[in-house]
Amino acid sequence: MSDELHALLARASNDIEGAAPGLDGGRLGLVRSAARRRRIARRTAESFAGVGVVGVLGVGLWLGLGQQTPEPVVPVVTPTVTPTPTPTPSPTVTPTPSATPTGPVVREESIDDATVLDRLEHPRTGEVWQTPTPAPDMAPVLLLDSSDTVFLVGSRGPASIYVAVAADFYGMGASVDLFEVDAAGPRRVACPSARTGDACADEPAIGPDGLVAGLYRWDTETFYDTLTLPREVDLGGDFVLTTTRTQQSSYFPYWVFGDGGTLVDAERGDQRVLRRLGPLAVVAETSPSEVPGLTNLDYAITTPFGTTITLTEHDVPGGDFDAIRWQPGFEPTPSDDGGPLVAASPGEGACFGRTFSQETTHVAAQWRRAGETAEGRPVFVPVEGGNAMSQAVRAWQEEISWTVGAEGADGLVEGAEAGYRYPTDAGFLAANALYAFQGPAGEWFLALRSDAVQAVWECV
Repeated sequence: MSDELHALLARASNDIEGAAPGLDGGRLGLVRSAARRRRIARRTAESFAGVGVVGVLGVGLWLGLGQQTPEPVVPVVTPTVTPTPTPTPSPTVTPTPSATPTGPVVREESIDDATVLDRLEHPRTGEVWQTPTPAPDMAPVLLLDSSDTVFLVGSRGPASIYVAVAADFYGMGASVDLFEVDAAGPRRVACPSARTGDACADEPAIGPDGLVAGLYRWDTETFYDTLTLPREVDLGGDFVLTTTRTQQSSYFPYWVFGDGGTLVDAERGDQRVLRRLGPLAVVAETSPSEVPGLTNLDYAITTPFGTTITLTEHDVPGGDFDAIRWQPGFEPTPSDDGGPLVAASPGEGACFGRTFSQETTHVAAQWRRAGETAEGRPVFVPVEGGNAMSQAVRAWQEEISWTVGAEGADGLVEGAEAGYRYPTDAGFLAANALYAFQGPAGEWFLALRSDAVQAVWECV
């Protein structure tokens, strides 16, 4: 778990230092897709930024936009995201097993979402979740790394269920492993989903005695109906989240049980429940922005024991910049490095930001329709010449840019001299670097194409 992950990242850091070119533009934007400040950012791309950067793994969130063309002059006051203190894990109401289970309790290659949702409410697999309770006495039984924190989170038949949570790793998230312990000893559960083909945790080295590090067995057979994600979640207003790209992303085997930051008091931001799915919940995670009028936001799914799986950009409407269909005359300038472009929060920097920002007040007259997302949601860009928000976002991203000085020079190079990709408002606008769309409740979200985030030398 954290032992293997930390070792992997350390090796990656050394390898990257010797082999990786400095990143900027679209590739740098993907760094923010791969890592997030004090939270997992769940992104599908994995990247690195600059010499000596530690490889970072990402997870995101996305927002989509509404279907209505805005009123041309009337200011629209967007519902303000209500700050909600990051919750301390609370007692979990375990779903009631179905009175009439149908069929054998086995994994299946294909499970329709109606069945997934029913099993979330009525699991066949016997797990009973509880409020996470510290279990320090189990640490020597389960772990080599004494810095990890162990919690008792439930039971299944005669087995007790524990999670081991690593310390937050350079703001990239707190990795989680899940164990069952019964009379036969501890087992580390590898593949929590009831759906075959869904991600398993990366397999560690298994000794000739069949144990990992002489401690526990590697269990690929145990699974849970209440840890099986639906493929789609409808938040209303034709705003449909998916989970497929998140689970298929190359980083996901490290985070199949989510980010445990809320269990170990790592800062993740505020979480607001949007929809409950049995013991799971779809949440909006928010944090303040340094750009006035914006609140940064992601979409995520919380588990029965309080960990968080953040959705990638491609699983949220409006998150895939490359998939936007632009109207004639609104085609953006291409990325000069040819890298894929996704959404980034205009109110945060490159390294560990969220995916979107929500506007406190949206003035429709300052925006014009320019296209639509892959899901058919209207996309808007600033009026010709820009608006106050586009100017503020571009200036702030340039201001927070930084790199190292030339060889032999002391100190850092910051601001405009750091080589921000869009040094003029005209270039920023020609790239459609900032775009807007509506969320499920008609709220307005802003997204930055990922090569328009700050220039940065390295993120860790």
